[in-house]
Amino acid sequence: MNTANTIRSFSDIRLVIPKFLLEKLKVHPLTAGLYPTALGKYSQQTATSIEQANVDQHQLIYCQYGEGVLVYKNKKRTVKRGDLVLISPNQHFQYQRKSGSKNAVYWIHFAGKLADDFAERLLMKMEDGLGFVNVQENIYKDYDNLIALGSRGYTATNVIHAVHVLQQTLSFLALQLRIESFNKGTNFSVDAIDELMRENLHQELNLDTLAHYSQLSKFHFAKKFKELTDTSPIQYFINMKMQQACFQLDNTSDTIKQISESLGYNDPYYFSRLFKKIVGMSPKRYREN
Repeated sequence: MNTANTIRSFSDIRLVIPKFLLEKLKVHPLTAGLYPTALGKYSQQTATSIEQANVDQHQLIYCQYGEGVLVYKNKKRTVKRGDLVLISPNQHFQYQRKSGSKNAVYWIHFAGKLADDFAERLLMKMEDGLGFVNVQENIYKDYDNLIALGSRGYTATNVIHAVHVLQQTLSFLALQLRIESFNKGTNFSVDAIDELMRENLHQELNLDTLAHYSQLSKFHFAKKFKELTDTSPIQYFINMKMQQACFQLDNTSDTIKQISESLGYNDPYYFSRLFKKIVGMSPKRYREN
C-alpha cells in the first residue's frame, strides 16, 4: 500500500501557545528565530469556513483531502488535496469547504526573527500564496509530532524540539514546491539525474548527455538544475564523486591511484588537487585522520 495516498483518520484539534510561553520563545536563543503560535487539524465537517484578518503571524494551511475555496488578494481559487496555502501577516483571507466536498486541513501560525525568510523561500514557488507540494506522509507526521509535543505540556524541552520540527517542515515544503514546479510539464527529475550520475561515477558525464537525458536544452536543463540544487550539474557530479572517494578512503584499502581511476580520473595528482579543493584536505590526510 502506498501510504502517501492513504486517507488518514482525522480528529479536529487546536493548540494555542499561551502568552507566557510566547514571551519566552521570542527571546530564547534556540527559539527566537522561528516558533509556532498556534496549530491544529480542521475537518470542516461542522464549521463551514475560516476567516481572519489583521493577524500578525504567517498562516500556513495544508490540504490533506477534499477541496476548499480560498479567497485571498482579491482572488477566488480552489484548494485541492496536496495544495499549500501561505497567508502573509495582516492580510484578510477566507477559506471554506467547497460545496459538496469533505475537506480536511492541517494549519499552523508561526512567527520569529526568521519567519519572513522562511516564508519568502516558500512564496518564491507559489502563486499569490497558493502552491502544490503533493501528498506527503512526512508532512502529516511532522504536524502530528508538533501537536503531540504540545499535548505533553509546555516544557522547555518539548517546545525547543517543536521549534526545530517546524523548521524542518518549512524547509521540506520549500524544497517540495521547487520539485513540483520543475517537474510540471517536463520530464525533468533530479532523482533520475542523481541516479544516472551514481551509475556513471566511473566515467565522465558532460552537460550534453545530462540535458539529452532530461529532454531539455543545455541552457534550460542547467538553469532548472541549479535553481533546485543551488549548484551546477557538473559541480554536483564532481561533489558526488568526492563523496564516493571519501567512502572508499574510509572503507577500503585501495590506493589513491586506484580510487582516482575508479572515479574516472586517470591523473591521480589532478584527482588529489580536486579532492583537496572540495573536501579541504588531501586524500592522504583524510585517510590518516
